[in-house]
Amino acid sequence: MFHPTVFDNVKVVLEGAVYDCDFEGAILVTDRSDIMDMATFHRLFDIEFCLAHAAARDKPVTARIQLRTTLADIAAEQLEQPLTERIGCMICIHFRMFIRDVAQEAAAISRALNDIWGNRPHITQFVGARLDEHWLRWPPELYETRVTLDFQRKIDEGNIEDMRRLVDHCVASLDALEQLQRL
Repeated sequence: MFHPTVFDNVKVVLEGAVYDCDFEGAILVTDRSDIMDMATFHRLFDIEFCLAHAAARDKPVTARIQLRTTLADIAAEQLEQPLTERIGCMICIHFRMFIRDVAQEAAAISRALNDIWGNRPHITQFVGARLDEHWLRWPPELYETRVTLDFQRKIDEGNIEDMRRLVDHCVASLDALEQLQRL
């Protein structure tokens, strides 16, 4: 009989929490994938969503929750051998939005997310601009910002109760970031 891994158990609860919010009408799930990478033997689940009321806009702020595990974690669990310090999986949250004033708005993004998440996850931002070969305009009118929240630790079934709160924090973050994104 198949015994689900830590990754499988956390994924099912996380996915359920996201879809509960979707069914309640707070968010709209826009993408999801569940990947087994045969080259590196790792698993990746990600699910993307935006606020339901912002979904029809041209550039809504999106959230993507990524859950991943490695071969060492999978093997250690299946073989019941200590192949890794702690068996579990990693979770990261990514937000995508557009800004105009990089210095001012990037700082505001960090402040808003730290207020919501209690200075807990490590926040990084990647800011870039897409330049079309036929219309090179510098500086660009809008910059795409990808914000990553990295908890920098493994989670396991002991964190399952936290999945709904994590999704609720993502929804609150989307709301705050929508208010900051002035398009």
